[in-house]
Amino acid sequence: MKVINSSSARLVLAFFAMFYVVGCSGDVTEGAELGAAATRPADRVYSAPSSDITASTVEPPEGSFTDAMVQEGQQIFAGAGICVACHGPDATGATGPDLTDAEWLIGDGEYDQLVAQILEGVSAAEATNPLGAIMPPRGGSAITETQVRSVAAYIWTLSH
Repeated sequence: MKVINSSSARLVLAFFAMFYVVGCSGDVTEGAELGAAATRPADRVYSAPSSDITASTVEPPEGSFTDAMVQEGQQIFAGAGICVACHGPDATGATGPDLTDAEWLIGDGEYDQLVAQILEGVSAAEATNPLGAIMPPRGGSAITETQVRSVAAYIWTLSH
């Protein structure tokens, strides 16, 4: 076995190991029997928590977001935003924290703060979870700032 001495090679291996763990940490699909093969996480269709919560049923901060943004944010959360990888398909937490309760590990959970947190991510120094897991800027996805605002709108409605 060859020992890897290059720090950049170690970084690349750590990066792939992190994504392997996150990608393989899913649970057995609903209805699967013991001993039956579970589908791989990539084969699953994730959907964010179904909810009747909209900006019109919960009063959002004045002028901050619309019902359309909340709906778009729900789709991005489950898809391109890859939020489900850490926060789970129902947003109740996995590697990342529960986004459906009123407890915030960083910040106060207000809309503008959520936008900033998603844009900036969570550094190792800020991480408060037992694993010390970080959140890269934009959750590691390539979503736009407009999409970040929609995800933040959706997350805000989950906890308010």
